[in-house]
Amino acid sequence: MNVAIADDAIPVVKESIQKEVVLLESKKHLVETEIQEFEEKYHLKSSEFLVKFESGDLGDSQNFFEWWGLLTGLKKMEMNIRSMSNS
Repeated sequence: MNVAIADDAIPVVKESIQKEVVLLESKKHLVETEIQEFEEKYHLKSSEFLVKFESGDLGDSQNFFEWWGLLTGLKKMEMNIRSMSNS
């Protein structure tokens, strides 16, 4: 998506994007910490968890849905951070 921005507004927009990236990085760190707690609790790496969860081998525990949600959210955050960092 291309958006026309007045030249004098460019620094303000860049600063806003940088602030958002900092916030997302902070949230990302918190999510990674929560994911690590699940990995330790269940003695399972997230990549292994995803395969087992998505194939239905782990059941319907609320913790597993939360773990899956954290991993899904982390992936989206990482994509947003990459796209904003390339702006």
